[in-house]
Amino acid sequence: MAVKEIDRREFITELGVKLAGTGLLLNQLGAKPAYGGEKPAAKKDKGPDMEYRTLGKTGLKVSAVSFGVMRLKEPAVLFKSLDLGINHFDTAHNYQNGNNEIMLGKVAKEYGRKKLLITTKIHPFHMQKTLSQEFGLLERKEMDEMMDKSLKRLQTDYVDVLLMHNIMDKSWPLNETVVAFAESLKKRGKARFVGISIHDPRYDVDVVDQVSKYPIYDVILAWFNFKSPPEHVEALKKAKEKNMGVIAMKSQAGGYQKGATASLSPQQAALKWVLDKGFVDCVIPGMVNNEQLLENVGAIGKKVGWSDRKVLHSYYNAIKQQYCIMCGKCFSTCGSNVDINTVNRALMYCEGYRDFEQGRRTYLALSSRENGFSCINCTSPTCQCANGIKIAERMRYAHSLFA
Repeated sequence: MAVKEIDRREFITELGVKLAGTGLLLNQLGAKPAYGGEKPAAKKDKGPDMEYRTLGKTGLKVSAVSFGVMRLKEPAVLFKSLDLGINHFDTAHNYQNGNNEIMLGKVAKEYGRKKLLITTKIHPFHMQKTLSQEFGLLERKEMDEMMDKSLKRLQTDYVDVLLMHNIMDKSWPLNETVVAFAESLKKRGKARFVGISIHDPRYDVDVVDQVSKYPIYDVILAWFNFKSPPEHVEALKKAKEKNMGVIAMKSQAGGYQKGATASLSPQQAALKWVLDKGFVDCVIPGMVNNEQLLENVGAIGKKVGWSDRKVLHSYYNAIKQQYCIMCGKCFSTCGSNVDINTVNRALMYCEGYRDFEQGRRTYLALSSRENGFSCINCTSPTCQCANGIKIAERMRYAHSLFA
């Protein structure tokens, strides 16, 4: 079935309209449907007992459902999550221009810093590409200054995990300046453990393989969900075999408001699928309200059964013309070197997360060579998606929506 694409005005208008009729019955919680809901939960149910898992060789006991704080603006949701047993929170130096760390830091100070496990992330590279279209790694002084600023915002003298953010080249984590920075953080007690995050799955296999061999790194944060390609699954399995901590993000395949049934949320089924994998220590779904929080925590203790797989199948069928599984197989078919993955990620933030601004920021970070501009006048596109997405159409749509 064709996906209706909307223009920017229609989309922004739709953001203000409350989604209705999803009919999600959240297991044992009595909460309203999560993604996009506005009303608070009617019951003050504490929810199921949280499950805790060891984060690889760090020895840290993290809640299986942890908290991706990136888009959250309401600190009350963090306090509620702590009451529900979540103890691990993921943020980054650049989220909300630093305000995300500031919010988390205030909550940690009030609730008690030692009761929280905090992960933050720092880009080890310049955010803008050079004329040669290559990213340049930061100087050591710049990385130290970013770390000190993050600690000040978080109102703490250490983080539990510091991740090198958005690694896109297998050589980066092994660069002598980056390694020296990581070693210094551990030695000075500014980070108990260090690792890397991979936000573009096309780099998963090479980067995970390299990092797993290097003793300084303890944790890997990677894109992983029920549609992840087999080679990405195998890469994370191998990392776990080397006792790396494995954290999954993008675990709910975009969080689209589609594929729901009268009895089960596809978001819960997707979380359950990831948590059932023995090599995953925790997931960090992004949450912006108590409804999403209750829904995600409601997946704890459940197993994926036949009916859940049916829900996931229906969910993917409903979103497959929109949702990119990030396999990276399309890149070799594009004659213009458009960054198809990142453009699709921007659309996912917009359409799935219902966060137009996050999508727009992601898109505008691309150069005119990488974004969908090249697709506007492409009369005979060669790009092909192994899963049936009409790439050229989606690239043009993204450019009309964000540019």
